[in-house]
This record gives sequence, C-alpha cells and structure tokens, in this order.
Amino acid sequence: MKPMQTLKKGNTVFIIGLLLVLQLGVYAQEDTTQVKLKSIPRSERTLSTIPDKAYFKSWLTDARDIAISPYRWNKGQWIAASAITVMAVAMYTQDAGIEKAVQKAQNPFLNEAAKYGFERLGSGFYSIPALGIMYGIGAITKNDKARYTSLKAFEAYLMGFVASQVLKQLTQRHRPYQDDPPNSKIWDGPFTLKFNSSFPSGHSTVAFAMASVIATAYSKTIWVPIMVYTFAGLTAASRVYQNDHWFSDVFVGSAIGFAIGRTIMNNHIKKLKVLPISHTGMGVMLIYQL
Repeated sequence: MKPMQTLKKGNTVFIIGLLLVLQLGVYAQEDTTQVKLKSIPRSERTLSTIPDKAYFKSWLTDARDIAISPYRWNKGQWIAASAITVMAVAMYTQDAGIEKAVQKAQNPFLNEAAKYGFERLGSGFYSIPALGIMYGIGAITKNDKARYTSLKAFEAYLMGFVASQVLKQLTQRHRPYQDDPPNSKIWDGPFTLKFNSSFPSGHSTVAFAMASVIATAYSKTIWVPIMVYTFAGLTAASRVYQNDHWFSDVFVGSAIGFAIGRTIMNNHIKKLKVLPISHTGMGVMLIYQL
C-alpha cells in the first residue's frame, strides 16, 4: 500500500473519531430544558420569543457552547464517546458494501419520494417555510412556545449548515458518484482548491438539528418527537438512496445535527436551582449553575 493512501486512511479514522467526540457530550448531558415555556417566569428565560437583539446574541453563546462541550465531559461521557466512535469507524468500513446494496434496490416510487420529498426537507425548501408558518401561528395565537421553538429551530438549521460546510472543506471526501467505481476511501482535504463535499451530509445535519429542537420543546407530546425524528431519518436515508452520500456521512451528520439542536435547547433556561434550606439553617439557597 502506498504511503499516501495509508495516511489518508489513517486521517479518515481520526476525523470520524474526532467529530463524534466533539459532539457526543450532548447525549450524556443532563437535560435542563423545560418544555412548557409558557409556565416559565420571564425573568428566568435567557432568550426572547421575537428575533430581537437577545435572540441574535444567543447565537454566539450557543456556538461557543457547541464548540467547548468536550471540555465539560465526565468519565461516563468519555466512555460513551468512545463507544460511538467505534460505531462510526465500523460503519465507515462498510460504506462500499452498503452503497452497492442500496443502488440495487432502486425503484421509481422511492426515487420520486427521495427527490421531491425528503431531500427538500434537508435543503430547507420545505422546512424553512414550515418554521415560518409555525412562528406565524404562534404569534397569532400568542403561543410563546411555538414562536420560541421555530426561532431556535431556524438557528439550529443555520448552525448545522455552517458546521457541515466547514467540515466538508476540511475533509474533502469524494461522493459515491464521483469515481468509477465508487471509492469510499478518497479524502483530499483540507489543503486543496477542490470542493469534494460528501462528509458529512449537510442535509442530515440540518434535518436532525431542527428535529432535535422541536422534539425537545414538545417532548411531552409523544407524537411530535416520533414524527420529526422519522422525517429527519428519512431525509438522511434519502441521501444514501440517491447516491449522494456514503452511510457514514449521514450517520455522522445526523449525530452532529442532534448534538447542535440539543445544545441550543439546553441553553435556553438559566440553570437556577432553589433549595429550601440554606447552610445557615434558615431561608432558601439559590444556586446558579454555570
């Protein structure tokens, strides 16, 4: 095996492991999000339900917390990260076989569903207008949770899009249709003027970012998480079906999107705890968790 090929394969394993390590902390974080936004005192909200200065300022805070989340991990979170990393690497080794099997299972109905349905959910063609409708209905009915959720889902879409585009440029993985025969092990990044954009799947990233925001906000309404994660999963699957991505691309993209959405939602309420007795034995103790 040529040295350069060996180096590229080694970099591939490292990249997959690193990306999953960077996002996995959200899976194991304590969920401090309160889904009933109407019941939260306004003084305890960290963000507005309108696109004002506080809303846009929160983008910086959320982006920071997404980037530094690994520094907050405990031992259990690192163990979980290692397990997920192993899964990602295992999927990477099976990319070529999965691509062949999926392409043999093509049929006209699924082709149309993927092209005109699920692919457009991930591109924003359907999902962004849907968020606008959700916000409008919330404004008319004075439903703060609907307005807040649509704004944060839009933020998740943008952050997922930016994150996926940056990683695409750094990794420069070839898409399945670029080579004949398809080669899942060609990575040209990051020092190239080309734009090979297979890894990770941007559609999967933004679909799961938005889905995790909505599912978290409406976690008590059981059909909502089921519905949004189903649509996100079908969006990710359509990218493999259409031969635009390898399976590991959509797996990592979905995981990153989920992590982005959960981090955004976990930031929207101050982590304020009220204990009935202070250390002096009287009154209450207030603890603000940073």
